[in-house]
Amino acid sequence: MQQAYTNAALAKDGLRTSGASVVDVLDAIALPNRTIAYVRTGGQWYSSGLAEEGHAVTEHVARAVVAGSAGLSWTGATDPPAIVVGIPLAAVDAEYYEVIVAEELDGTLLTLRTALIVSALITTLAGALLGWYAARGVLRPLNQVTVAAARISGGHLASRLDPVDDPDLATLVGSFNNMVDTVTERIERDARFAADVAHELRTPLATLTTALGVLQGTPGLSGSSALAVQLMSTELERFRQALEDLIALGRLDSGVRESEWESVAVTDLVALAVADTRSAIIVDTDKDEPTAVVTTEPDAVHLRVRVDRLQARRALSNLIRNADTHGGGLTAIRIASRGRFVDIHVEDAGPGVHPAERQRIFERFARIGARGANGGSGLGLSIVERTVAVHGGSVWCRESAAGGADFVFSLPASGGLP
Repeated sequence: MQQAYTNAALAKDGLRTSGASVVDVLDAIALPNRTIAYVRTGGQWYSSGLAEEGHAVTEHVARAVVAGSAGLSWTGATDPPAIVVGIPLAAVDAEYYEVIVAEELDGTLLTLRTALIVSALITTLAGALLGWYAARGVLRPLNQVTVAAARISGGHLASRLDPVDDPDLATLVGSFNNMVDTVTERIERDARFAADVAHELRTPLATLTTALGVLQGTPGLSGSSALAVQLMSTELERFRQALEDLIALGRLDSGVRESEWESVAVTDLVALAVADTRSAIIVDTDKDEPTAVVTTEPDAVHLRVRVDRLQARRALSNLIRNADTHGGGLTAIRIASRGRFVDIHVEDAGPGVHPAERQRIFERFARIGARGANGGSGLGLSIVERTVAVHGGSVWCRESAAGGADFVFSLPASGGLP
């Protein structure tokens, strides 16, 4: 705008010079690139270039100049748009106009727009990173709560949250730890009570078993007396087994001691469990031939698990006995690798387990359909479920390829992974 006023003054001085033509005056003005100057005098238009007379001079600016005042406006008659400046030259009875194509301004605006977009992206990214970092700091204690709760539900009752400096979070951490202490004390108290009861019952049970043994050895028992003694013997054995299972569950519920865990080859663990049940399961007493085959997939041959050997062996033996006693006979044991886990499949020849019952079958004292008609304490599968849970694994039931039940005994692999 200031440059236009300077150029208008030069034009006015040139027009005052006697004998100077308007075109010469316009040619003498040094105009910026893509800027056109117009002079209108005596109703005639003159321009510094080849533009049409008054091209791009807006009516608004022309009226202002005719009225004796400077005018300024935008016009879209050029590409890119231009600024139109009009200045009256009353001393020489003329009007001076400049049409300044906003090429540099357009470039500046483009640069500014690009800079704003880049700045917005950087700001957004920085804000997202800052928010993520802040949220991570805020949620870290909550994540620790989740991890601790998962460990506690898996039987690791000694898990606690570490103290924090934030006073608000310190309240949460303290409340959580106090709650866990209370729950742990209650579980341990209940477990001790169950264990004490079980141990107290062992003595009279042993006495009854001994007395029954003496009674069975008494000669001359009548048929009805012998039958009664046999029934008593069967029920006492069931009672003894239920008592042993309750004691085992009490130990599992009271927590685990990882210091007693050891690394065991999965194939050895299966061999131990099979050995516990070999006389009843693997060898058919009539045919003296194997009735079930243990197979190991190639990528699972060297897998190892970190477990309490006795607990894991007992649980797997329970699962094998369950297949033989309640599932119509064991048909196969398969060892397979699944990511970071090793799965031991125990398949039977029974009718399988209805999908609606596959979760409930692991509950304590649960007896499902025909599988519960063969006696037992109803605690065997509960022991299996608790054992794999405290070791960080899981157990579930599905249908085998032959239509029977396939119980999957899954534990985290601690070594031998490919």
